[in-house]
Amino acid sequence: EEINLENVELILEAFDYLQLPFALKTGRIGKLSIKIPWKKLGWDPIIIVIEDVFVCAYPREDSEWGSESLGKRELAGKLAKLNAIELAKFSRRVTDNQTGQSLLSYMSAKILDNIQVSIQNVHIIYVESHNDQGSFIFGLVFNSLSMQTDTQKQSFAMSLMARSRQDEVNKKINISNVGIYCQQLEEQQNLNDVGALTDAQSNFSLGLAHPRDDYLINPFCVTVSVLANNSGKRDGVPQYDMTAELTALVLSIDEIQLQQILNLCDHFTICALRTKYGRYRPPESFLSKRHKGWQIMWWQYAKDSIMADVKRRLKKTSWRFLGKRLEYRRKYVNLYRTKLELLQKGQLVSKDILQKLETLDKECDIDDIVSYRTIAEQRLQDLSVKSTKDNFSSPGSPRTDEPSAGAGRGWLNWLSLGMLGAGGTADTSSFAGVVSEDIIKDIYEGTEFHPVSSAENHLTKENYYSLRLSIPQILTTVTSRFGMKLIDGMFTGLGTEYKIWDDSATILAWLDSLEITNPLNKNKVLLAEKCSTGDGLGAPVISIQVDFLKSNENSEASTRVVVQEFNVIYEPELFFNLLHIYDLFSSFQFQ
Repeated sequence: EEINLENVELILEAFDYLQLPFALKTGRIGKLSIKIPWKKLGWDPIIIVIEDVFVCAYPREDSEWGSESLGKRELAGKLAKLNAIELAKFSRRVTDNQTGQSLLSYMSAKILDNIQVSIQNVHIIYVESHNDQGSFIFGLVFNSLSMQTDTQKQSFAMSLMARSRQDEVNKKINISNVGIYCQQLEEQQNLNDVGALTDAQSNFSLGLAHPRDDYLINPFCVTVSVLANNSGKRDGVPQYDMTAELTALVLSIDEIQLQQILNLCDHFTICALRTKYGRYRPPESFLSKRHKGWQIMWWQYAKDSIMADVKRRLKKTSWRFLGKRLEYRRKYVNLYRTKLELLQKGQLVSKDILQKLETLDKECDIDDIVSYRTIAEQRLQDLSVKSTKDNFSSPGSPRTDEPSAGAGRGWLNWLSLGMLGAGGTADTSSFAGVVSEDIIKDIYEGTEFHPVSSAENHLTKENYYSLRLSIPQILTTVTSRFGMKLIDGMFTGLGTEYKIWDDSATILAWLDSLEITNPLNKNKVLLAEKCSTGDGLGAPVISIQVDFLKSNENSEASTRVVVQEFNVIYEPELFFNLLHIYDLFSSFQFQ
C-alpha cells in the first residue's frame, strides 16, 4: 500500500512529449512517498508526499534541433495527444451518451475527492548565457504546496440541508512563499560551474532565512479553491469551479533584468521557428567560421524550409499525395485491427506490427490516424457481430459457456493491456478498441459509476467551467542599472474571471484603483480611485469584458471597456524616466 523512494533521479526523456523550448539537464526529488489504500480506496485518501524537488534547464544545444531529436520529440507529443483522444473516446463508449455524465469527469472528481498532496521545497532554475552580457539564472522557488479537502465546504455539502450538493468535491490548495528571481553570475563563474552552484542552491532551505535582493516577484502565498461537480444535473452550476487568491505582490525590476526578460522572450520565439525548420538548418559551427560555400548552405536551408511548408499543404489537397494517403490508410487499418484482435485475445503484439505502426504514426497527421483507428475498430466490431450471428444460425455448431481470454480479465487489466501499453512499446500505447458489455459492466461495478441518461440530464446542455483570480494589491518598482528608482506603481483590487462553455467564452477583468508615484519627490502623478455607486459596492477604475463564440471561427469578439475618471499631473522628471524605459524597449531588437 505504500511506496517510499529517496534521491530519485528524473528520467528527462519522459518530458519529450511537452516539446519544451529548452532542455532539462538535471532533475531530482529528495523524497517521494505514495500511499494507496487499495482495500478502502473509496473511503481512505490517497496520500502523495514529495520533498526537495530540484530541476535545472538550459537552452538546447545545436544538435538537439537536428532531424532525429526533433522527430523524437514530435512523435512523443503526437502520441500524447492521441492518448488523450483515445481516452476521451473510451469514456464516451463506456458512457454511451454524448450529453450525459462522462466517465472521465466522474473519475476525475473521484480521484480529486480521494487525493491528498504535500510538496515541500521546490526549486526550478533556467540558465541562460549571452556572450556579451554574461550568464543569468532565472529561478522559481516555493516552500510548500498542500492539497486537501476543504472541510468546511465539504461538511456543508454533505449536510442534510444541502442534499442537492452532495455530489460536489471541494478541495483547497495552499502554496506558500512562491518567488521568482533573476540572478547574474559573477564574471569568474561560467556555465561549467553552474552545476556546483545549483547543487548548493538546491540544498538550502527555501524559507525566508535566506533573503535575496534579486527577486522579480517577492515571495507570496496562493490559496486555490477547487469545486468539481460530480453530478450529471448541473442546472447552471459549473462542472469545475476554480478560485485563486493571492496575497499582496511586490514586483521589482531593473534595466538589466528587463533586458534579460526580453532576451528570453526573443530566444523562445526563435525556438518556435527552430522546432519547425531546425532540421534543415546548417550546423552553427560551420556557419560561424564561414567555410567555403557557406552562402550556398544558407540558400539551401531557405529552399528546404519553404518546400517543407509547401509539401505540408499539398498533402491534404494534391492528387500527387492522394495515392500515398490511400496506401497509408490501407496499411494502418489492417495493422491496427490485427493489434486489437491480439489484445482482445490476450496475446502479445509482435514487434514487427508495433514498429510498422510507429512508422505510420510518424508519417500521418493526427486527424488521419484517428480516422484510420475508428475504421479499424468498426471493422472489428462488424466482424464480431457477424461471427456471433453465424454461430446462432448454425445448429450443428458447438456452443460453449466459457468466457474468452479477453472477457475474463478485469477492466483494469484489460485497460493496461491496451491503453497503458502492455503488449506494446511505450511509443505505441494508444488504444481504445471495441468495448464489450462485460467490460462495461465491470467498470460500472468497480468504479461505482452510473451514467446519467439524456432524459434525466435534460438540464445540462453544455459543459461549463469557471476560473477566477483575485489579487488585493500589487506594488511595482522599476529601477535603473545604477539603482535609482524610475517609477513606483500601486494597483489595488485586481481581478479576472473566465467563464467557458462548449461554444462560447466570456472574459472579465477589472482594477479597483491605480496610483503612480514619482519616486524623486513622492508626488502622485496618476491617481484613479474606485467610484462610489448607489448599491454601495463601487465601480472599478477600469473594467473589460470580452465575449466570443468558439463555434464560429468567422465571428468577431465583442469587447466592452469602461474607464472611470482619473487625475493626471505632468512632471518632467517622471516623463524623462518613462522615456528612458521606452528607449530601453525601442533599442532592443528582436531577432
